[in-house]
Amino acid sequence: MARAKRTARAEARRRHRAEQGFDHDIADEELEPTTPSTASRSGSASRADDPQGRIGIGEAFRRSFHPLDIRADLRALPWIATRTKALWIPIALTLVSTAVFYATQGQDIVTRFVFAYFIQTPAIGGVFLAGFLAPRASWLLGIIVGLVSAACYAFLLLTVFAAVAAASPTPGIVEDAIVSGFLLSPVMGALFASAAAWYRRFLNLSSPNRGRRRQAAKRGPDGRSRGQKASARR
Repeated sequence: MARAKRTARAEARRRHRAEQGFDHDIADEELEPTTPSTASRSGSASRADDPQGRIGIGEAFRRSFHPLDIRADLRALPWIATRTKALWIPIALTLVSTAVFYATQGQDIVTRFVFAYFIQTPAIGGVFLAGFLAPRASWLLGIIVGLVSAACYAFLLLTVFAAVAAASPTPGIVEDAIVSGFLLSPVMGALFASAAAWYRRFLNLSSPNRGRRRQAAKRGPDGRSRGQKASARR
């Protein structure tokens, strides 16, 4: 009976973390049963870093790098696309920016700003946001958002900038810009998104209070999370 309750609580914690968009690796660590030996080892490691749970900047810098797992990232992509906002928010911003720029013809400073950061190659705004929000596979999201921004850039070059391109003394400038956009945007998107994901992990490791405040906000007045309450009702 006790083992069944522990399994139910672990399953509830897994579903709760999946809903919140946490890393699978983090969720797997939470599902591992806690024993006195593992608790003492984790406590010893925390004390070795800092009595208050902090780690040094150099150690946070090193731990922020994660190895690339292409197969696992590809398997996680449908879950990330349907259960998190890491992919759809930057894509939506890119599409909205394109529609606004097309409607206004880039006559104001705001539309020129969003054009430079979300559409024009390299569109660093959307891919950086995707990487910062991604629970994993940030490089893959950067490629997808980069391709979307390249398509939007090509659309604007063929419509809004068609007259300017026609008057240009350089033939084939639009075609060259479109090809460069589709070649460079995915590559730059993967790099910028990966850098954003690394920066997010670095902030979380170097500022542990950020994680504590986030966890405290998810707990109710009784100090229990929604997953723990669900398992208790069972």
